[in-house]
Amino acid sequence: MKEKKFFSIAPILVFLLASSLFYAKDSILISSNSFKCLKCHKGKDSLEVYLKEGRFKTAEELRRLVREGPKAKLHITSSDEDLEEAIKYLNLK
Repeated sequence: MKEKKFFSIAPILVFLLASSLFYAKDSILISSNSFKCLKCHKGKDSLEVYLKEGRFKTAEELRRLVREGPKAKLHITSSDEDLEEAIKYLNLK
């Protein structure tokens, strides 16, 4: 009787273990690349796309664009730390 109970619980334990491993992997990836800019800049508006399009090439150009560009009022809540995170994320000089 105990053997049958073990076999009925085993698939549930395997499922819980596998799902917790997937969750841990996803949370590590999200935390390593999560900063304020990535919340809005997704898809065709991603930072990588802007860089490829040539909207900016250097860290200084990105700073100027965010602080003084046409969308500066949208970025008023972005801190200098967020901007520096974006510069590191894009490996700008």
